[in-house]
Amino acid sequence: MLLVAYLLLAPPVVLFGPLAGLLLLSRPSTTREWVWIVGAATWCAVWLYQPGGLALQFARAHAVLLTGTFLALTVWRPRAEFSRALSATGLAAVALVIWMSHLGLGWAEIQRALEQDLWTYNRELVVRLSQISPSAQASGGMLTEMSSTIQTIGSFYPALMVLMSLGGLRLAWAWCHRIARRPIGAPPAAFTEFQFSDQLVWGWVAGLGLCLLPHTSASAAFGANLLLVWGVLYAVRGLAVFSAGSGRVSAPVVATISVVAMFLLPFVVAGLTLLGLADTWLDFRRRLVARSAT
Repeated sequence: MLLVAYLLLAPPVVLFGPLAGLLLLSRPSTTREWVWIVGAATWCAVWLYQPGGLALQFARAHAVLLTGTFLALTVWRPRAEFSRALSATGLAAVALVIWMSHLGLGWAEIQRALEQDLWTYNRELVVRLSQISPSAQASGGMLTEMSSTIQTIGSFYPALMVLMSLGGLRLAWAWCHRIARRPIGAPPAAFTEFQFSDQLVWGWVAGLGLCLLPHTSASAAFGANLLLVWGVLYAVRGLAVFSAGSGRVSAPVVATISVVAMFLLPFVVAGLTLLGLADTWLDFRRRLVARSAT
């Protein structure tokens, strides 16, 4: 289910590229492994060679640098910790900035190109929908809403790329262990054990500092993207803590909480983020293990 959801929401190349590389590093010897390798590599090759503008070229460079960095770190130290995906994403981002500087590109140019591509695609979609069900007023309202959405995506595109990269690398590692006969490294830990270095809490400090202190528009945008990434990471950590503790709760209670959460999603996400932050100092899962042992 996670694989299908990811393929619907994120560029598949960020998953298929690392997956093909990991399977090759695992010394494939079965037909299933080679089918996955050929299929993933073919899809990546088709995507890399399709025509596109500056925004697509930027996405291609990101995918290639991310895949290469992740595979290099895997060869160097094939660990299952989430920190390897974080390190690969950070190094790929630095390499991408250097690539942009070498070509004389600024982020504003890439953001404009991305928003232009999204606007063209959505405008064509609205035109097709209006042909099926003509409604000038509805189409105009839809275009206004899409324009706001496109601007939001453009502003937070760096954070979205980081989150998609982390999710793709984690899924690639998990599916490599499902497919390969002799997978490299240890399998990923259960979701209830998901955590990362407590030192990453300083990312919150940096993001808040960039957003609250006197700043330029560029530093404010960087701080907002940083806070989005850190917010999602700590919300996922909070969900892992909740999942670890929900084993003590009956199934009807968990089902009721899940239904209520669907209607209070913003508050639930905020609560999970605070829970993830608190876990940095309180280590709830260690306390749960200690209580169960006694």
